[in-house]
Amino acid sequence: MRRLVKIFPPLTIIAMLSAACVHAEKTEIDVARPDAARFGESLDAMAPTFADACDNHEVRGLELAALPIATTSHIQVDCRGFYHAGAERLAEFVFADDSLVFVWVLTSAEEEPALLERLIASYGTPTHDTALFAAFADNNLALRRDIPELLYYSEAVAPLYRGWFDQSAAGGQ
Repeated sequence: MRRLVKIFPPLTIIAMLSAACVHAEKTEIDVARPDAARFGESLDAMAPTFADACDNHEVRGLELAALPIATTSHIQVDCRGFYHAGAERLAEFVFADDSLVFVWVLTSAEEEPALLERLIASYGTPTHDTALFAAFADNNLALRRDIPELLYYSEAVAPLYRGWFDQSAAGGQ
């Protein structure tokens, strides 16, 4: 330490340590539901959020049949450059009948152990844990393993997801 003090004045050492702490804070993996996941909001109400949170975004109309809970419309907003869980990512905001119902945030298989560790630290033991997913159904979220992504979903679809998690964990599809 004395050698460092001779080479670097004490204020320089303090500045270097402060910078290291700030960098460590920014790289913390936050797996909480993104602020932009305002479930129940309409596509029009979410437009400013997409302008702010995405490097660019695309609104796509999808088949109604692909989303059984939708009766009049199925819209997905692909949000590129969405910052979540420590990195910029692709996030898919899905609307049923002009109401945000779930958000997929794409991750990578290599990130799974760290994401799962953070999820468990934040939410406890998964309610369901299979080869396909680790679900935290009491908190309306899951870590998908077959296609690496985080899923955040609304209370409106929570019973459907819990039913699917229960069935899948019991060995059904």
